[in-house]
Order: sequence, then structure tokens, then C-alpha cells
Amino acid sequence: MKTTKIHILLILFLSSVAGAMAQSSAEDYLNKVVEQLQQAKGITAEFTLQGEAGSGLYMQGSLKMQGKKFYLETNDLTTWYDGKTMWSYAPAIGEVNITTPTLRELAEINPYCMLDNYKQSFSVKELASDIKGERRFLLTPTKRNTSIAQVILTIATSTQAPISFEITGNNSGTVLVAVTQYNDKASLPPITFTFDAHRYPQANIVDLR
Repeated sequence: MKTTKIHILLILFLSSVAGAMAQSSAEDYLNKVVEQLQQAKGITAEFTLQGEAGSGLYMQGSLKMQGKKFYLETNDLTTWYDGKTMWSYAPAIGEVNITTPTLRELAEINPYCMLDNYKQSFSVKELASDIKGERRFLLTPTKRNTSIAQVILTIATSTQAPISFEITGNNSGTVLVAVTQYNDKASLPPITFTFDAHRYPQANIVDLR
């Protein structure tokens, strides 16, 4: 009986060690992905955003990013973020909102921002992948005050670059952001990330800071 108990305890111990090692491996890999994003000279990406079947949600967009700064453009919205201030221009209503966004707000606008502070916001688990050259990770929020239920992140192993974000909200709706073109050696001047009012003389500026 004692031998049986020892075997059970040993199995439980080894299982917990294996789980901890897998967790560490997943986080170590994501740390390298994040470090590469942060150190990139400049990133440009083209992407598609698609909702669930029947939702009618589909759009194309482009992203320019350098460190924490980014410029994001879709048919519905253009956003500039210089690391502190964010300008959001909605052409349909001709209005620009100026805000100082929170980390949560940034992550909801730009999925790449989720990776900057993923350790503070998510637990990580690596998932099996059926496609060679890809690694998949499940990110689950560790805090309740978020609109995100989970994120499935796919990384291309050849470049260690994110190629898709499958984001499920707390309302169970899921959107897939798929990167179609990616370049991490772009030259991006500082003006890229700042709203230029002279280019939008008819826009109504609303300062919400």
C-alpha cells in the first residue's frame, strides 16, 4: 500500500513538473517574440479582420509600428498612437477623438499591444498545431475587467512573427485577425505616429483627455 501511494505521489509530482516546464517553454518562446517586436527597426503589416460566419464582419487594414507607437488604418477608422496620445479619425462622421488610452484600450485596438504586457494580463499555454512551421498559444486573461475571454495566437517559426490572432470576447463572439504581409525592417519617420490636422481641415476635433 505504501509503495502504491509513493507511485501516485511520484506521478503527480512529475506531472506538475512537466506542466511547469511546458509553461516555462511557452513563455520563453513568447518572450523572444516580444523582444523581436520591440527591437524591430519598424514594422509594416497588412491584415484582414473577419467575424464569425453570418456576422457580415470583414475588413482589410494596414499597420505601421515601432516599439509602442503605431499607425493603424481600416475603412472605418484611422488611428495614430505616439506612445502617449492617441488620435482616432472616423471618416464616416468626420470626427477625430483625442485620448490617453489605457493598456486595455490599446490591446482592443491593436492586437500586437497585447503581447507587450502579456505576463501581467494573460496566462499562457501552448496548443498543438497541425501546420508545420507554426506554433499556437492560448492566452487567457488573469483579470476579470477585460472584454476578452481568450486569444489564440499563431506564430510563424521561421520568422518568430505573429501571423494570426483569434480573439474571443466575453459575449462569445470571435474575430480572426490574419496577417497577410509582414516586414520588420521598415523605415518609419516619427511623423508616422502623429495626427496631422492640416491633412484633415474639415474634421471635427474632440479632445477627450
